[in-house]
Amino acid sequence: MNNQKILRFAALIIIVLVVLSGCQGLGGMPKVSPGDFNHTLTEGIFHHGELPVYFWAPSRPVSDTLRIYIEGDGRAWLRSGRPSLDPTPVNRLVHQLMLQDPTPDLAYLAQPCQYVSNDSCNNQVWTFQRYSQRLVETMDKAVSSLKEKGDYQYVEFVGYSGGGTIALLLAAQRSDVAAVRTVAGNLSPRFFNHYHGVSAMPAALNPVAFKRQLSTTPQIHFVGSRDAVVPGVISQHYMEFFTDASCIRIETVPADHQTGWIERWSSLLDKKPLCDR
Repeated sequence: MNNQKILRFAALIIIVLVVLSGCQGLGGMPKVSPGDFNHTLTEGIFHHGELPVYFWAPSRPVSDTLRIYIEGDGRAWLRSGRPSLDPTPVNRLVHQLMLQDPTPDLAYLAQPCQYVSNDSCNNQVWTFQRYSQRLVETMDKAVSSLKEKGDYQYVEFVGYSGGGTIALLLAAQRSDVAAVRTVAGNLSPRFFNHYHGVSAMPAALNPVAFKRQLSTTPQIHFVGSRDAVVPGVISQHYMEFFTDASCIRIETVPADHQTGWIERWSSLLDKKPLCDR
């Protein structure tokens, strides 16, 4: 990878970062904590392997299905060519979406090294090694721990932005996923990089490579009509890989990558997948 390609890739990440952090920069979005929910959530850290994963989990499970919200890529870059020292997301959109969700059993998973860190956390984890096998395995172990913790039979995923990538990669290797919902989700990282004219991430897994496993997974992908970061062409490209897309639903929402989601989320959750697993 030459320096010019690295800088072009970093420049795109900065665009994404500016969009994601814009609300916070304007002083808009308040911080959300586990104590803000009507149903009690506890927080903790999973230490599976080398990378730590911060989570919220229900204190008292009441159903057989756990809906897990997966955080986006967070603050990966400070500026062009300079990775962030801390990938913790600046905005709290995922937490705000959770506040609109009446589902009794909710959980939250940050991506590895967000909110917490250890000696294995370095900028390669949240920049060029995003969506790698190592990261997906770490997240999969965290999902299994959440499921075991509450003695659930099934899990559902709601993934925001790059969290949508993780949600699909997790669903592709699990048999207990009842549904996947993505919000402004990057469904095809390889095409995403090509579309924006930036260098590929060699370590990244690509959900479309698992089309056979995902073809029977109930999915709803919410695409922002004004989203310049992950535009609708990304989800359209993803759909082209499925000869049978009867379980996959694409819904266009009047939103951009950051705004327009919170006030609509309750009604969007009423939309059901096109099939059941």
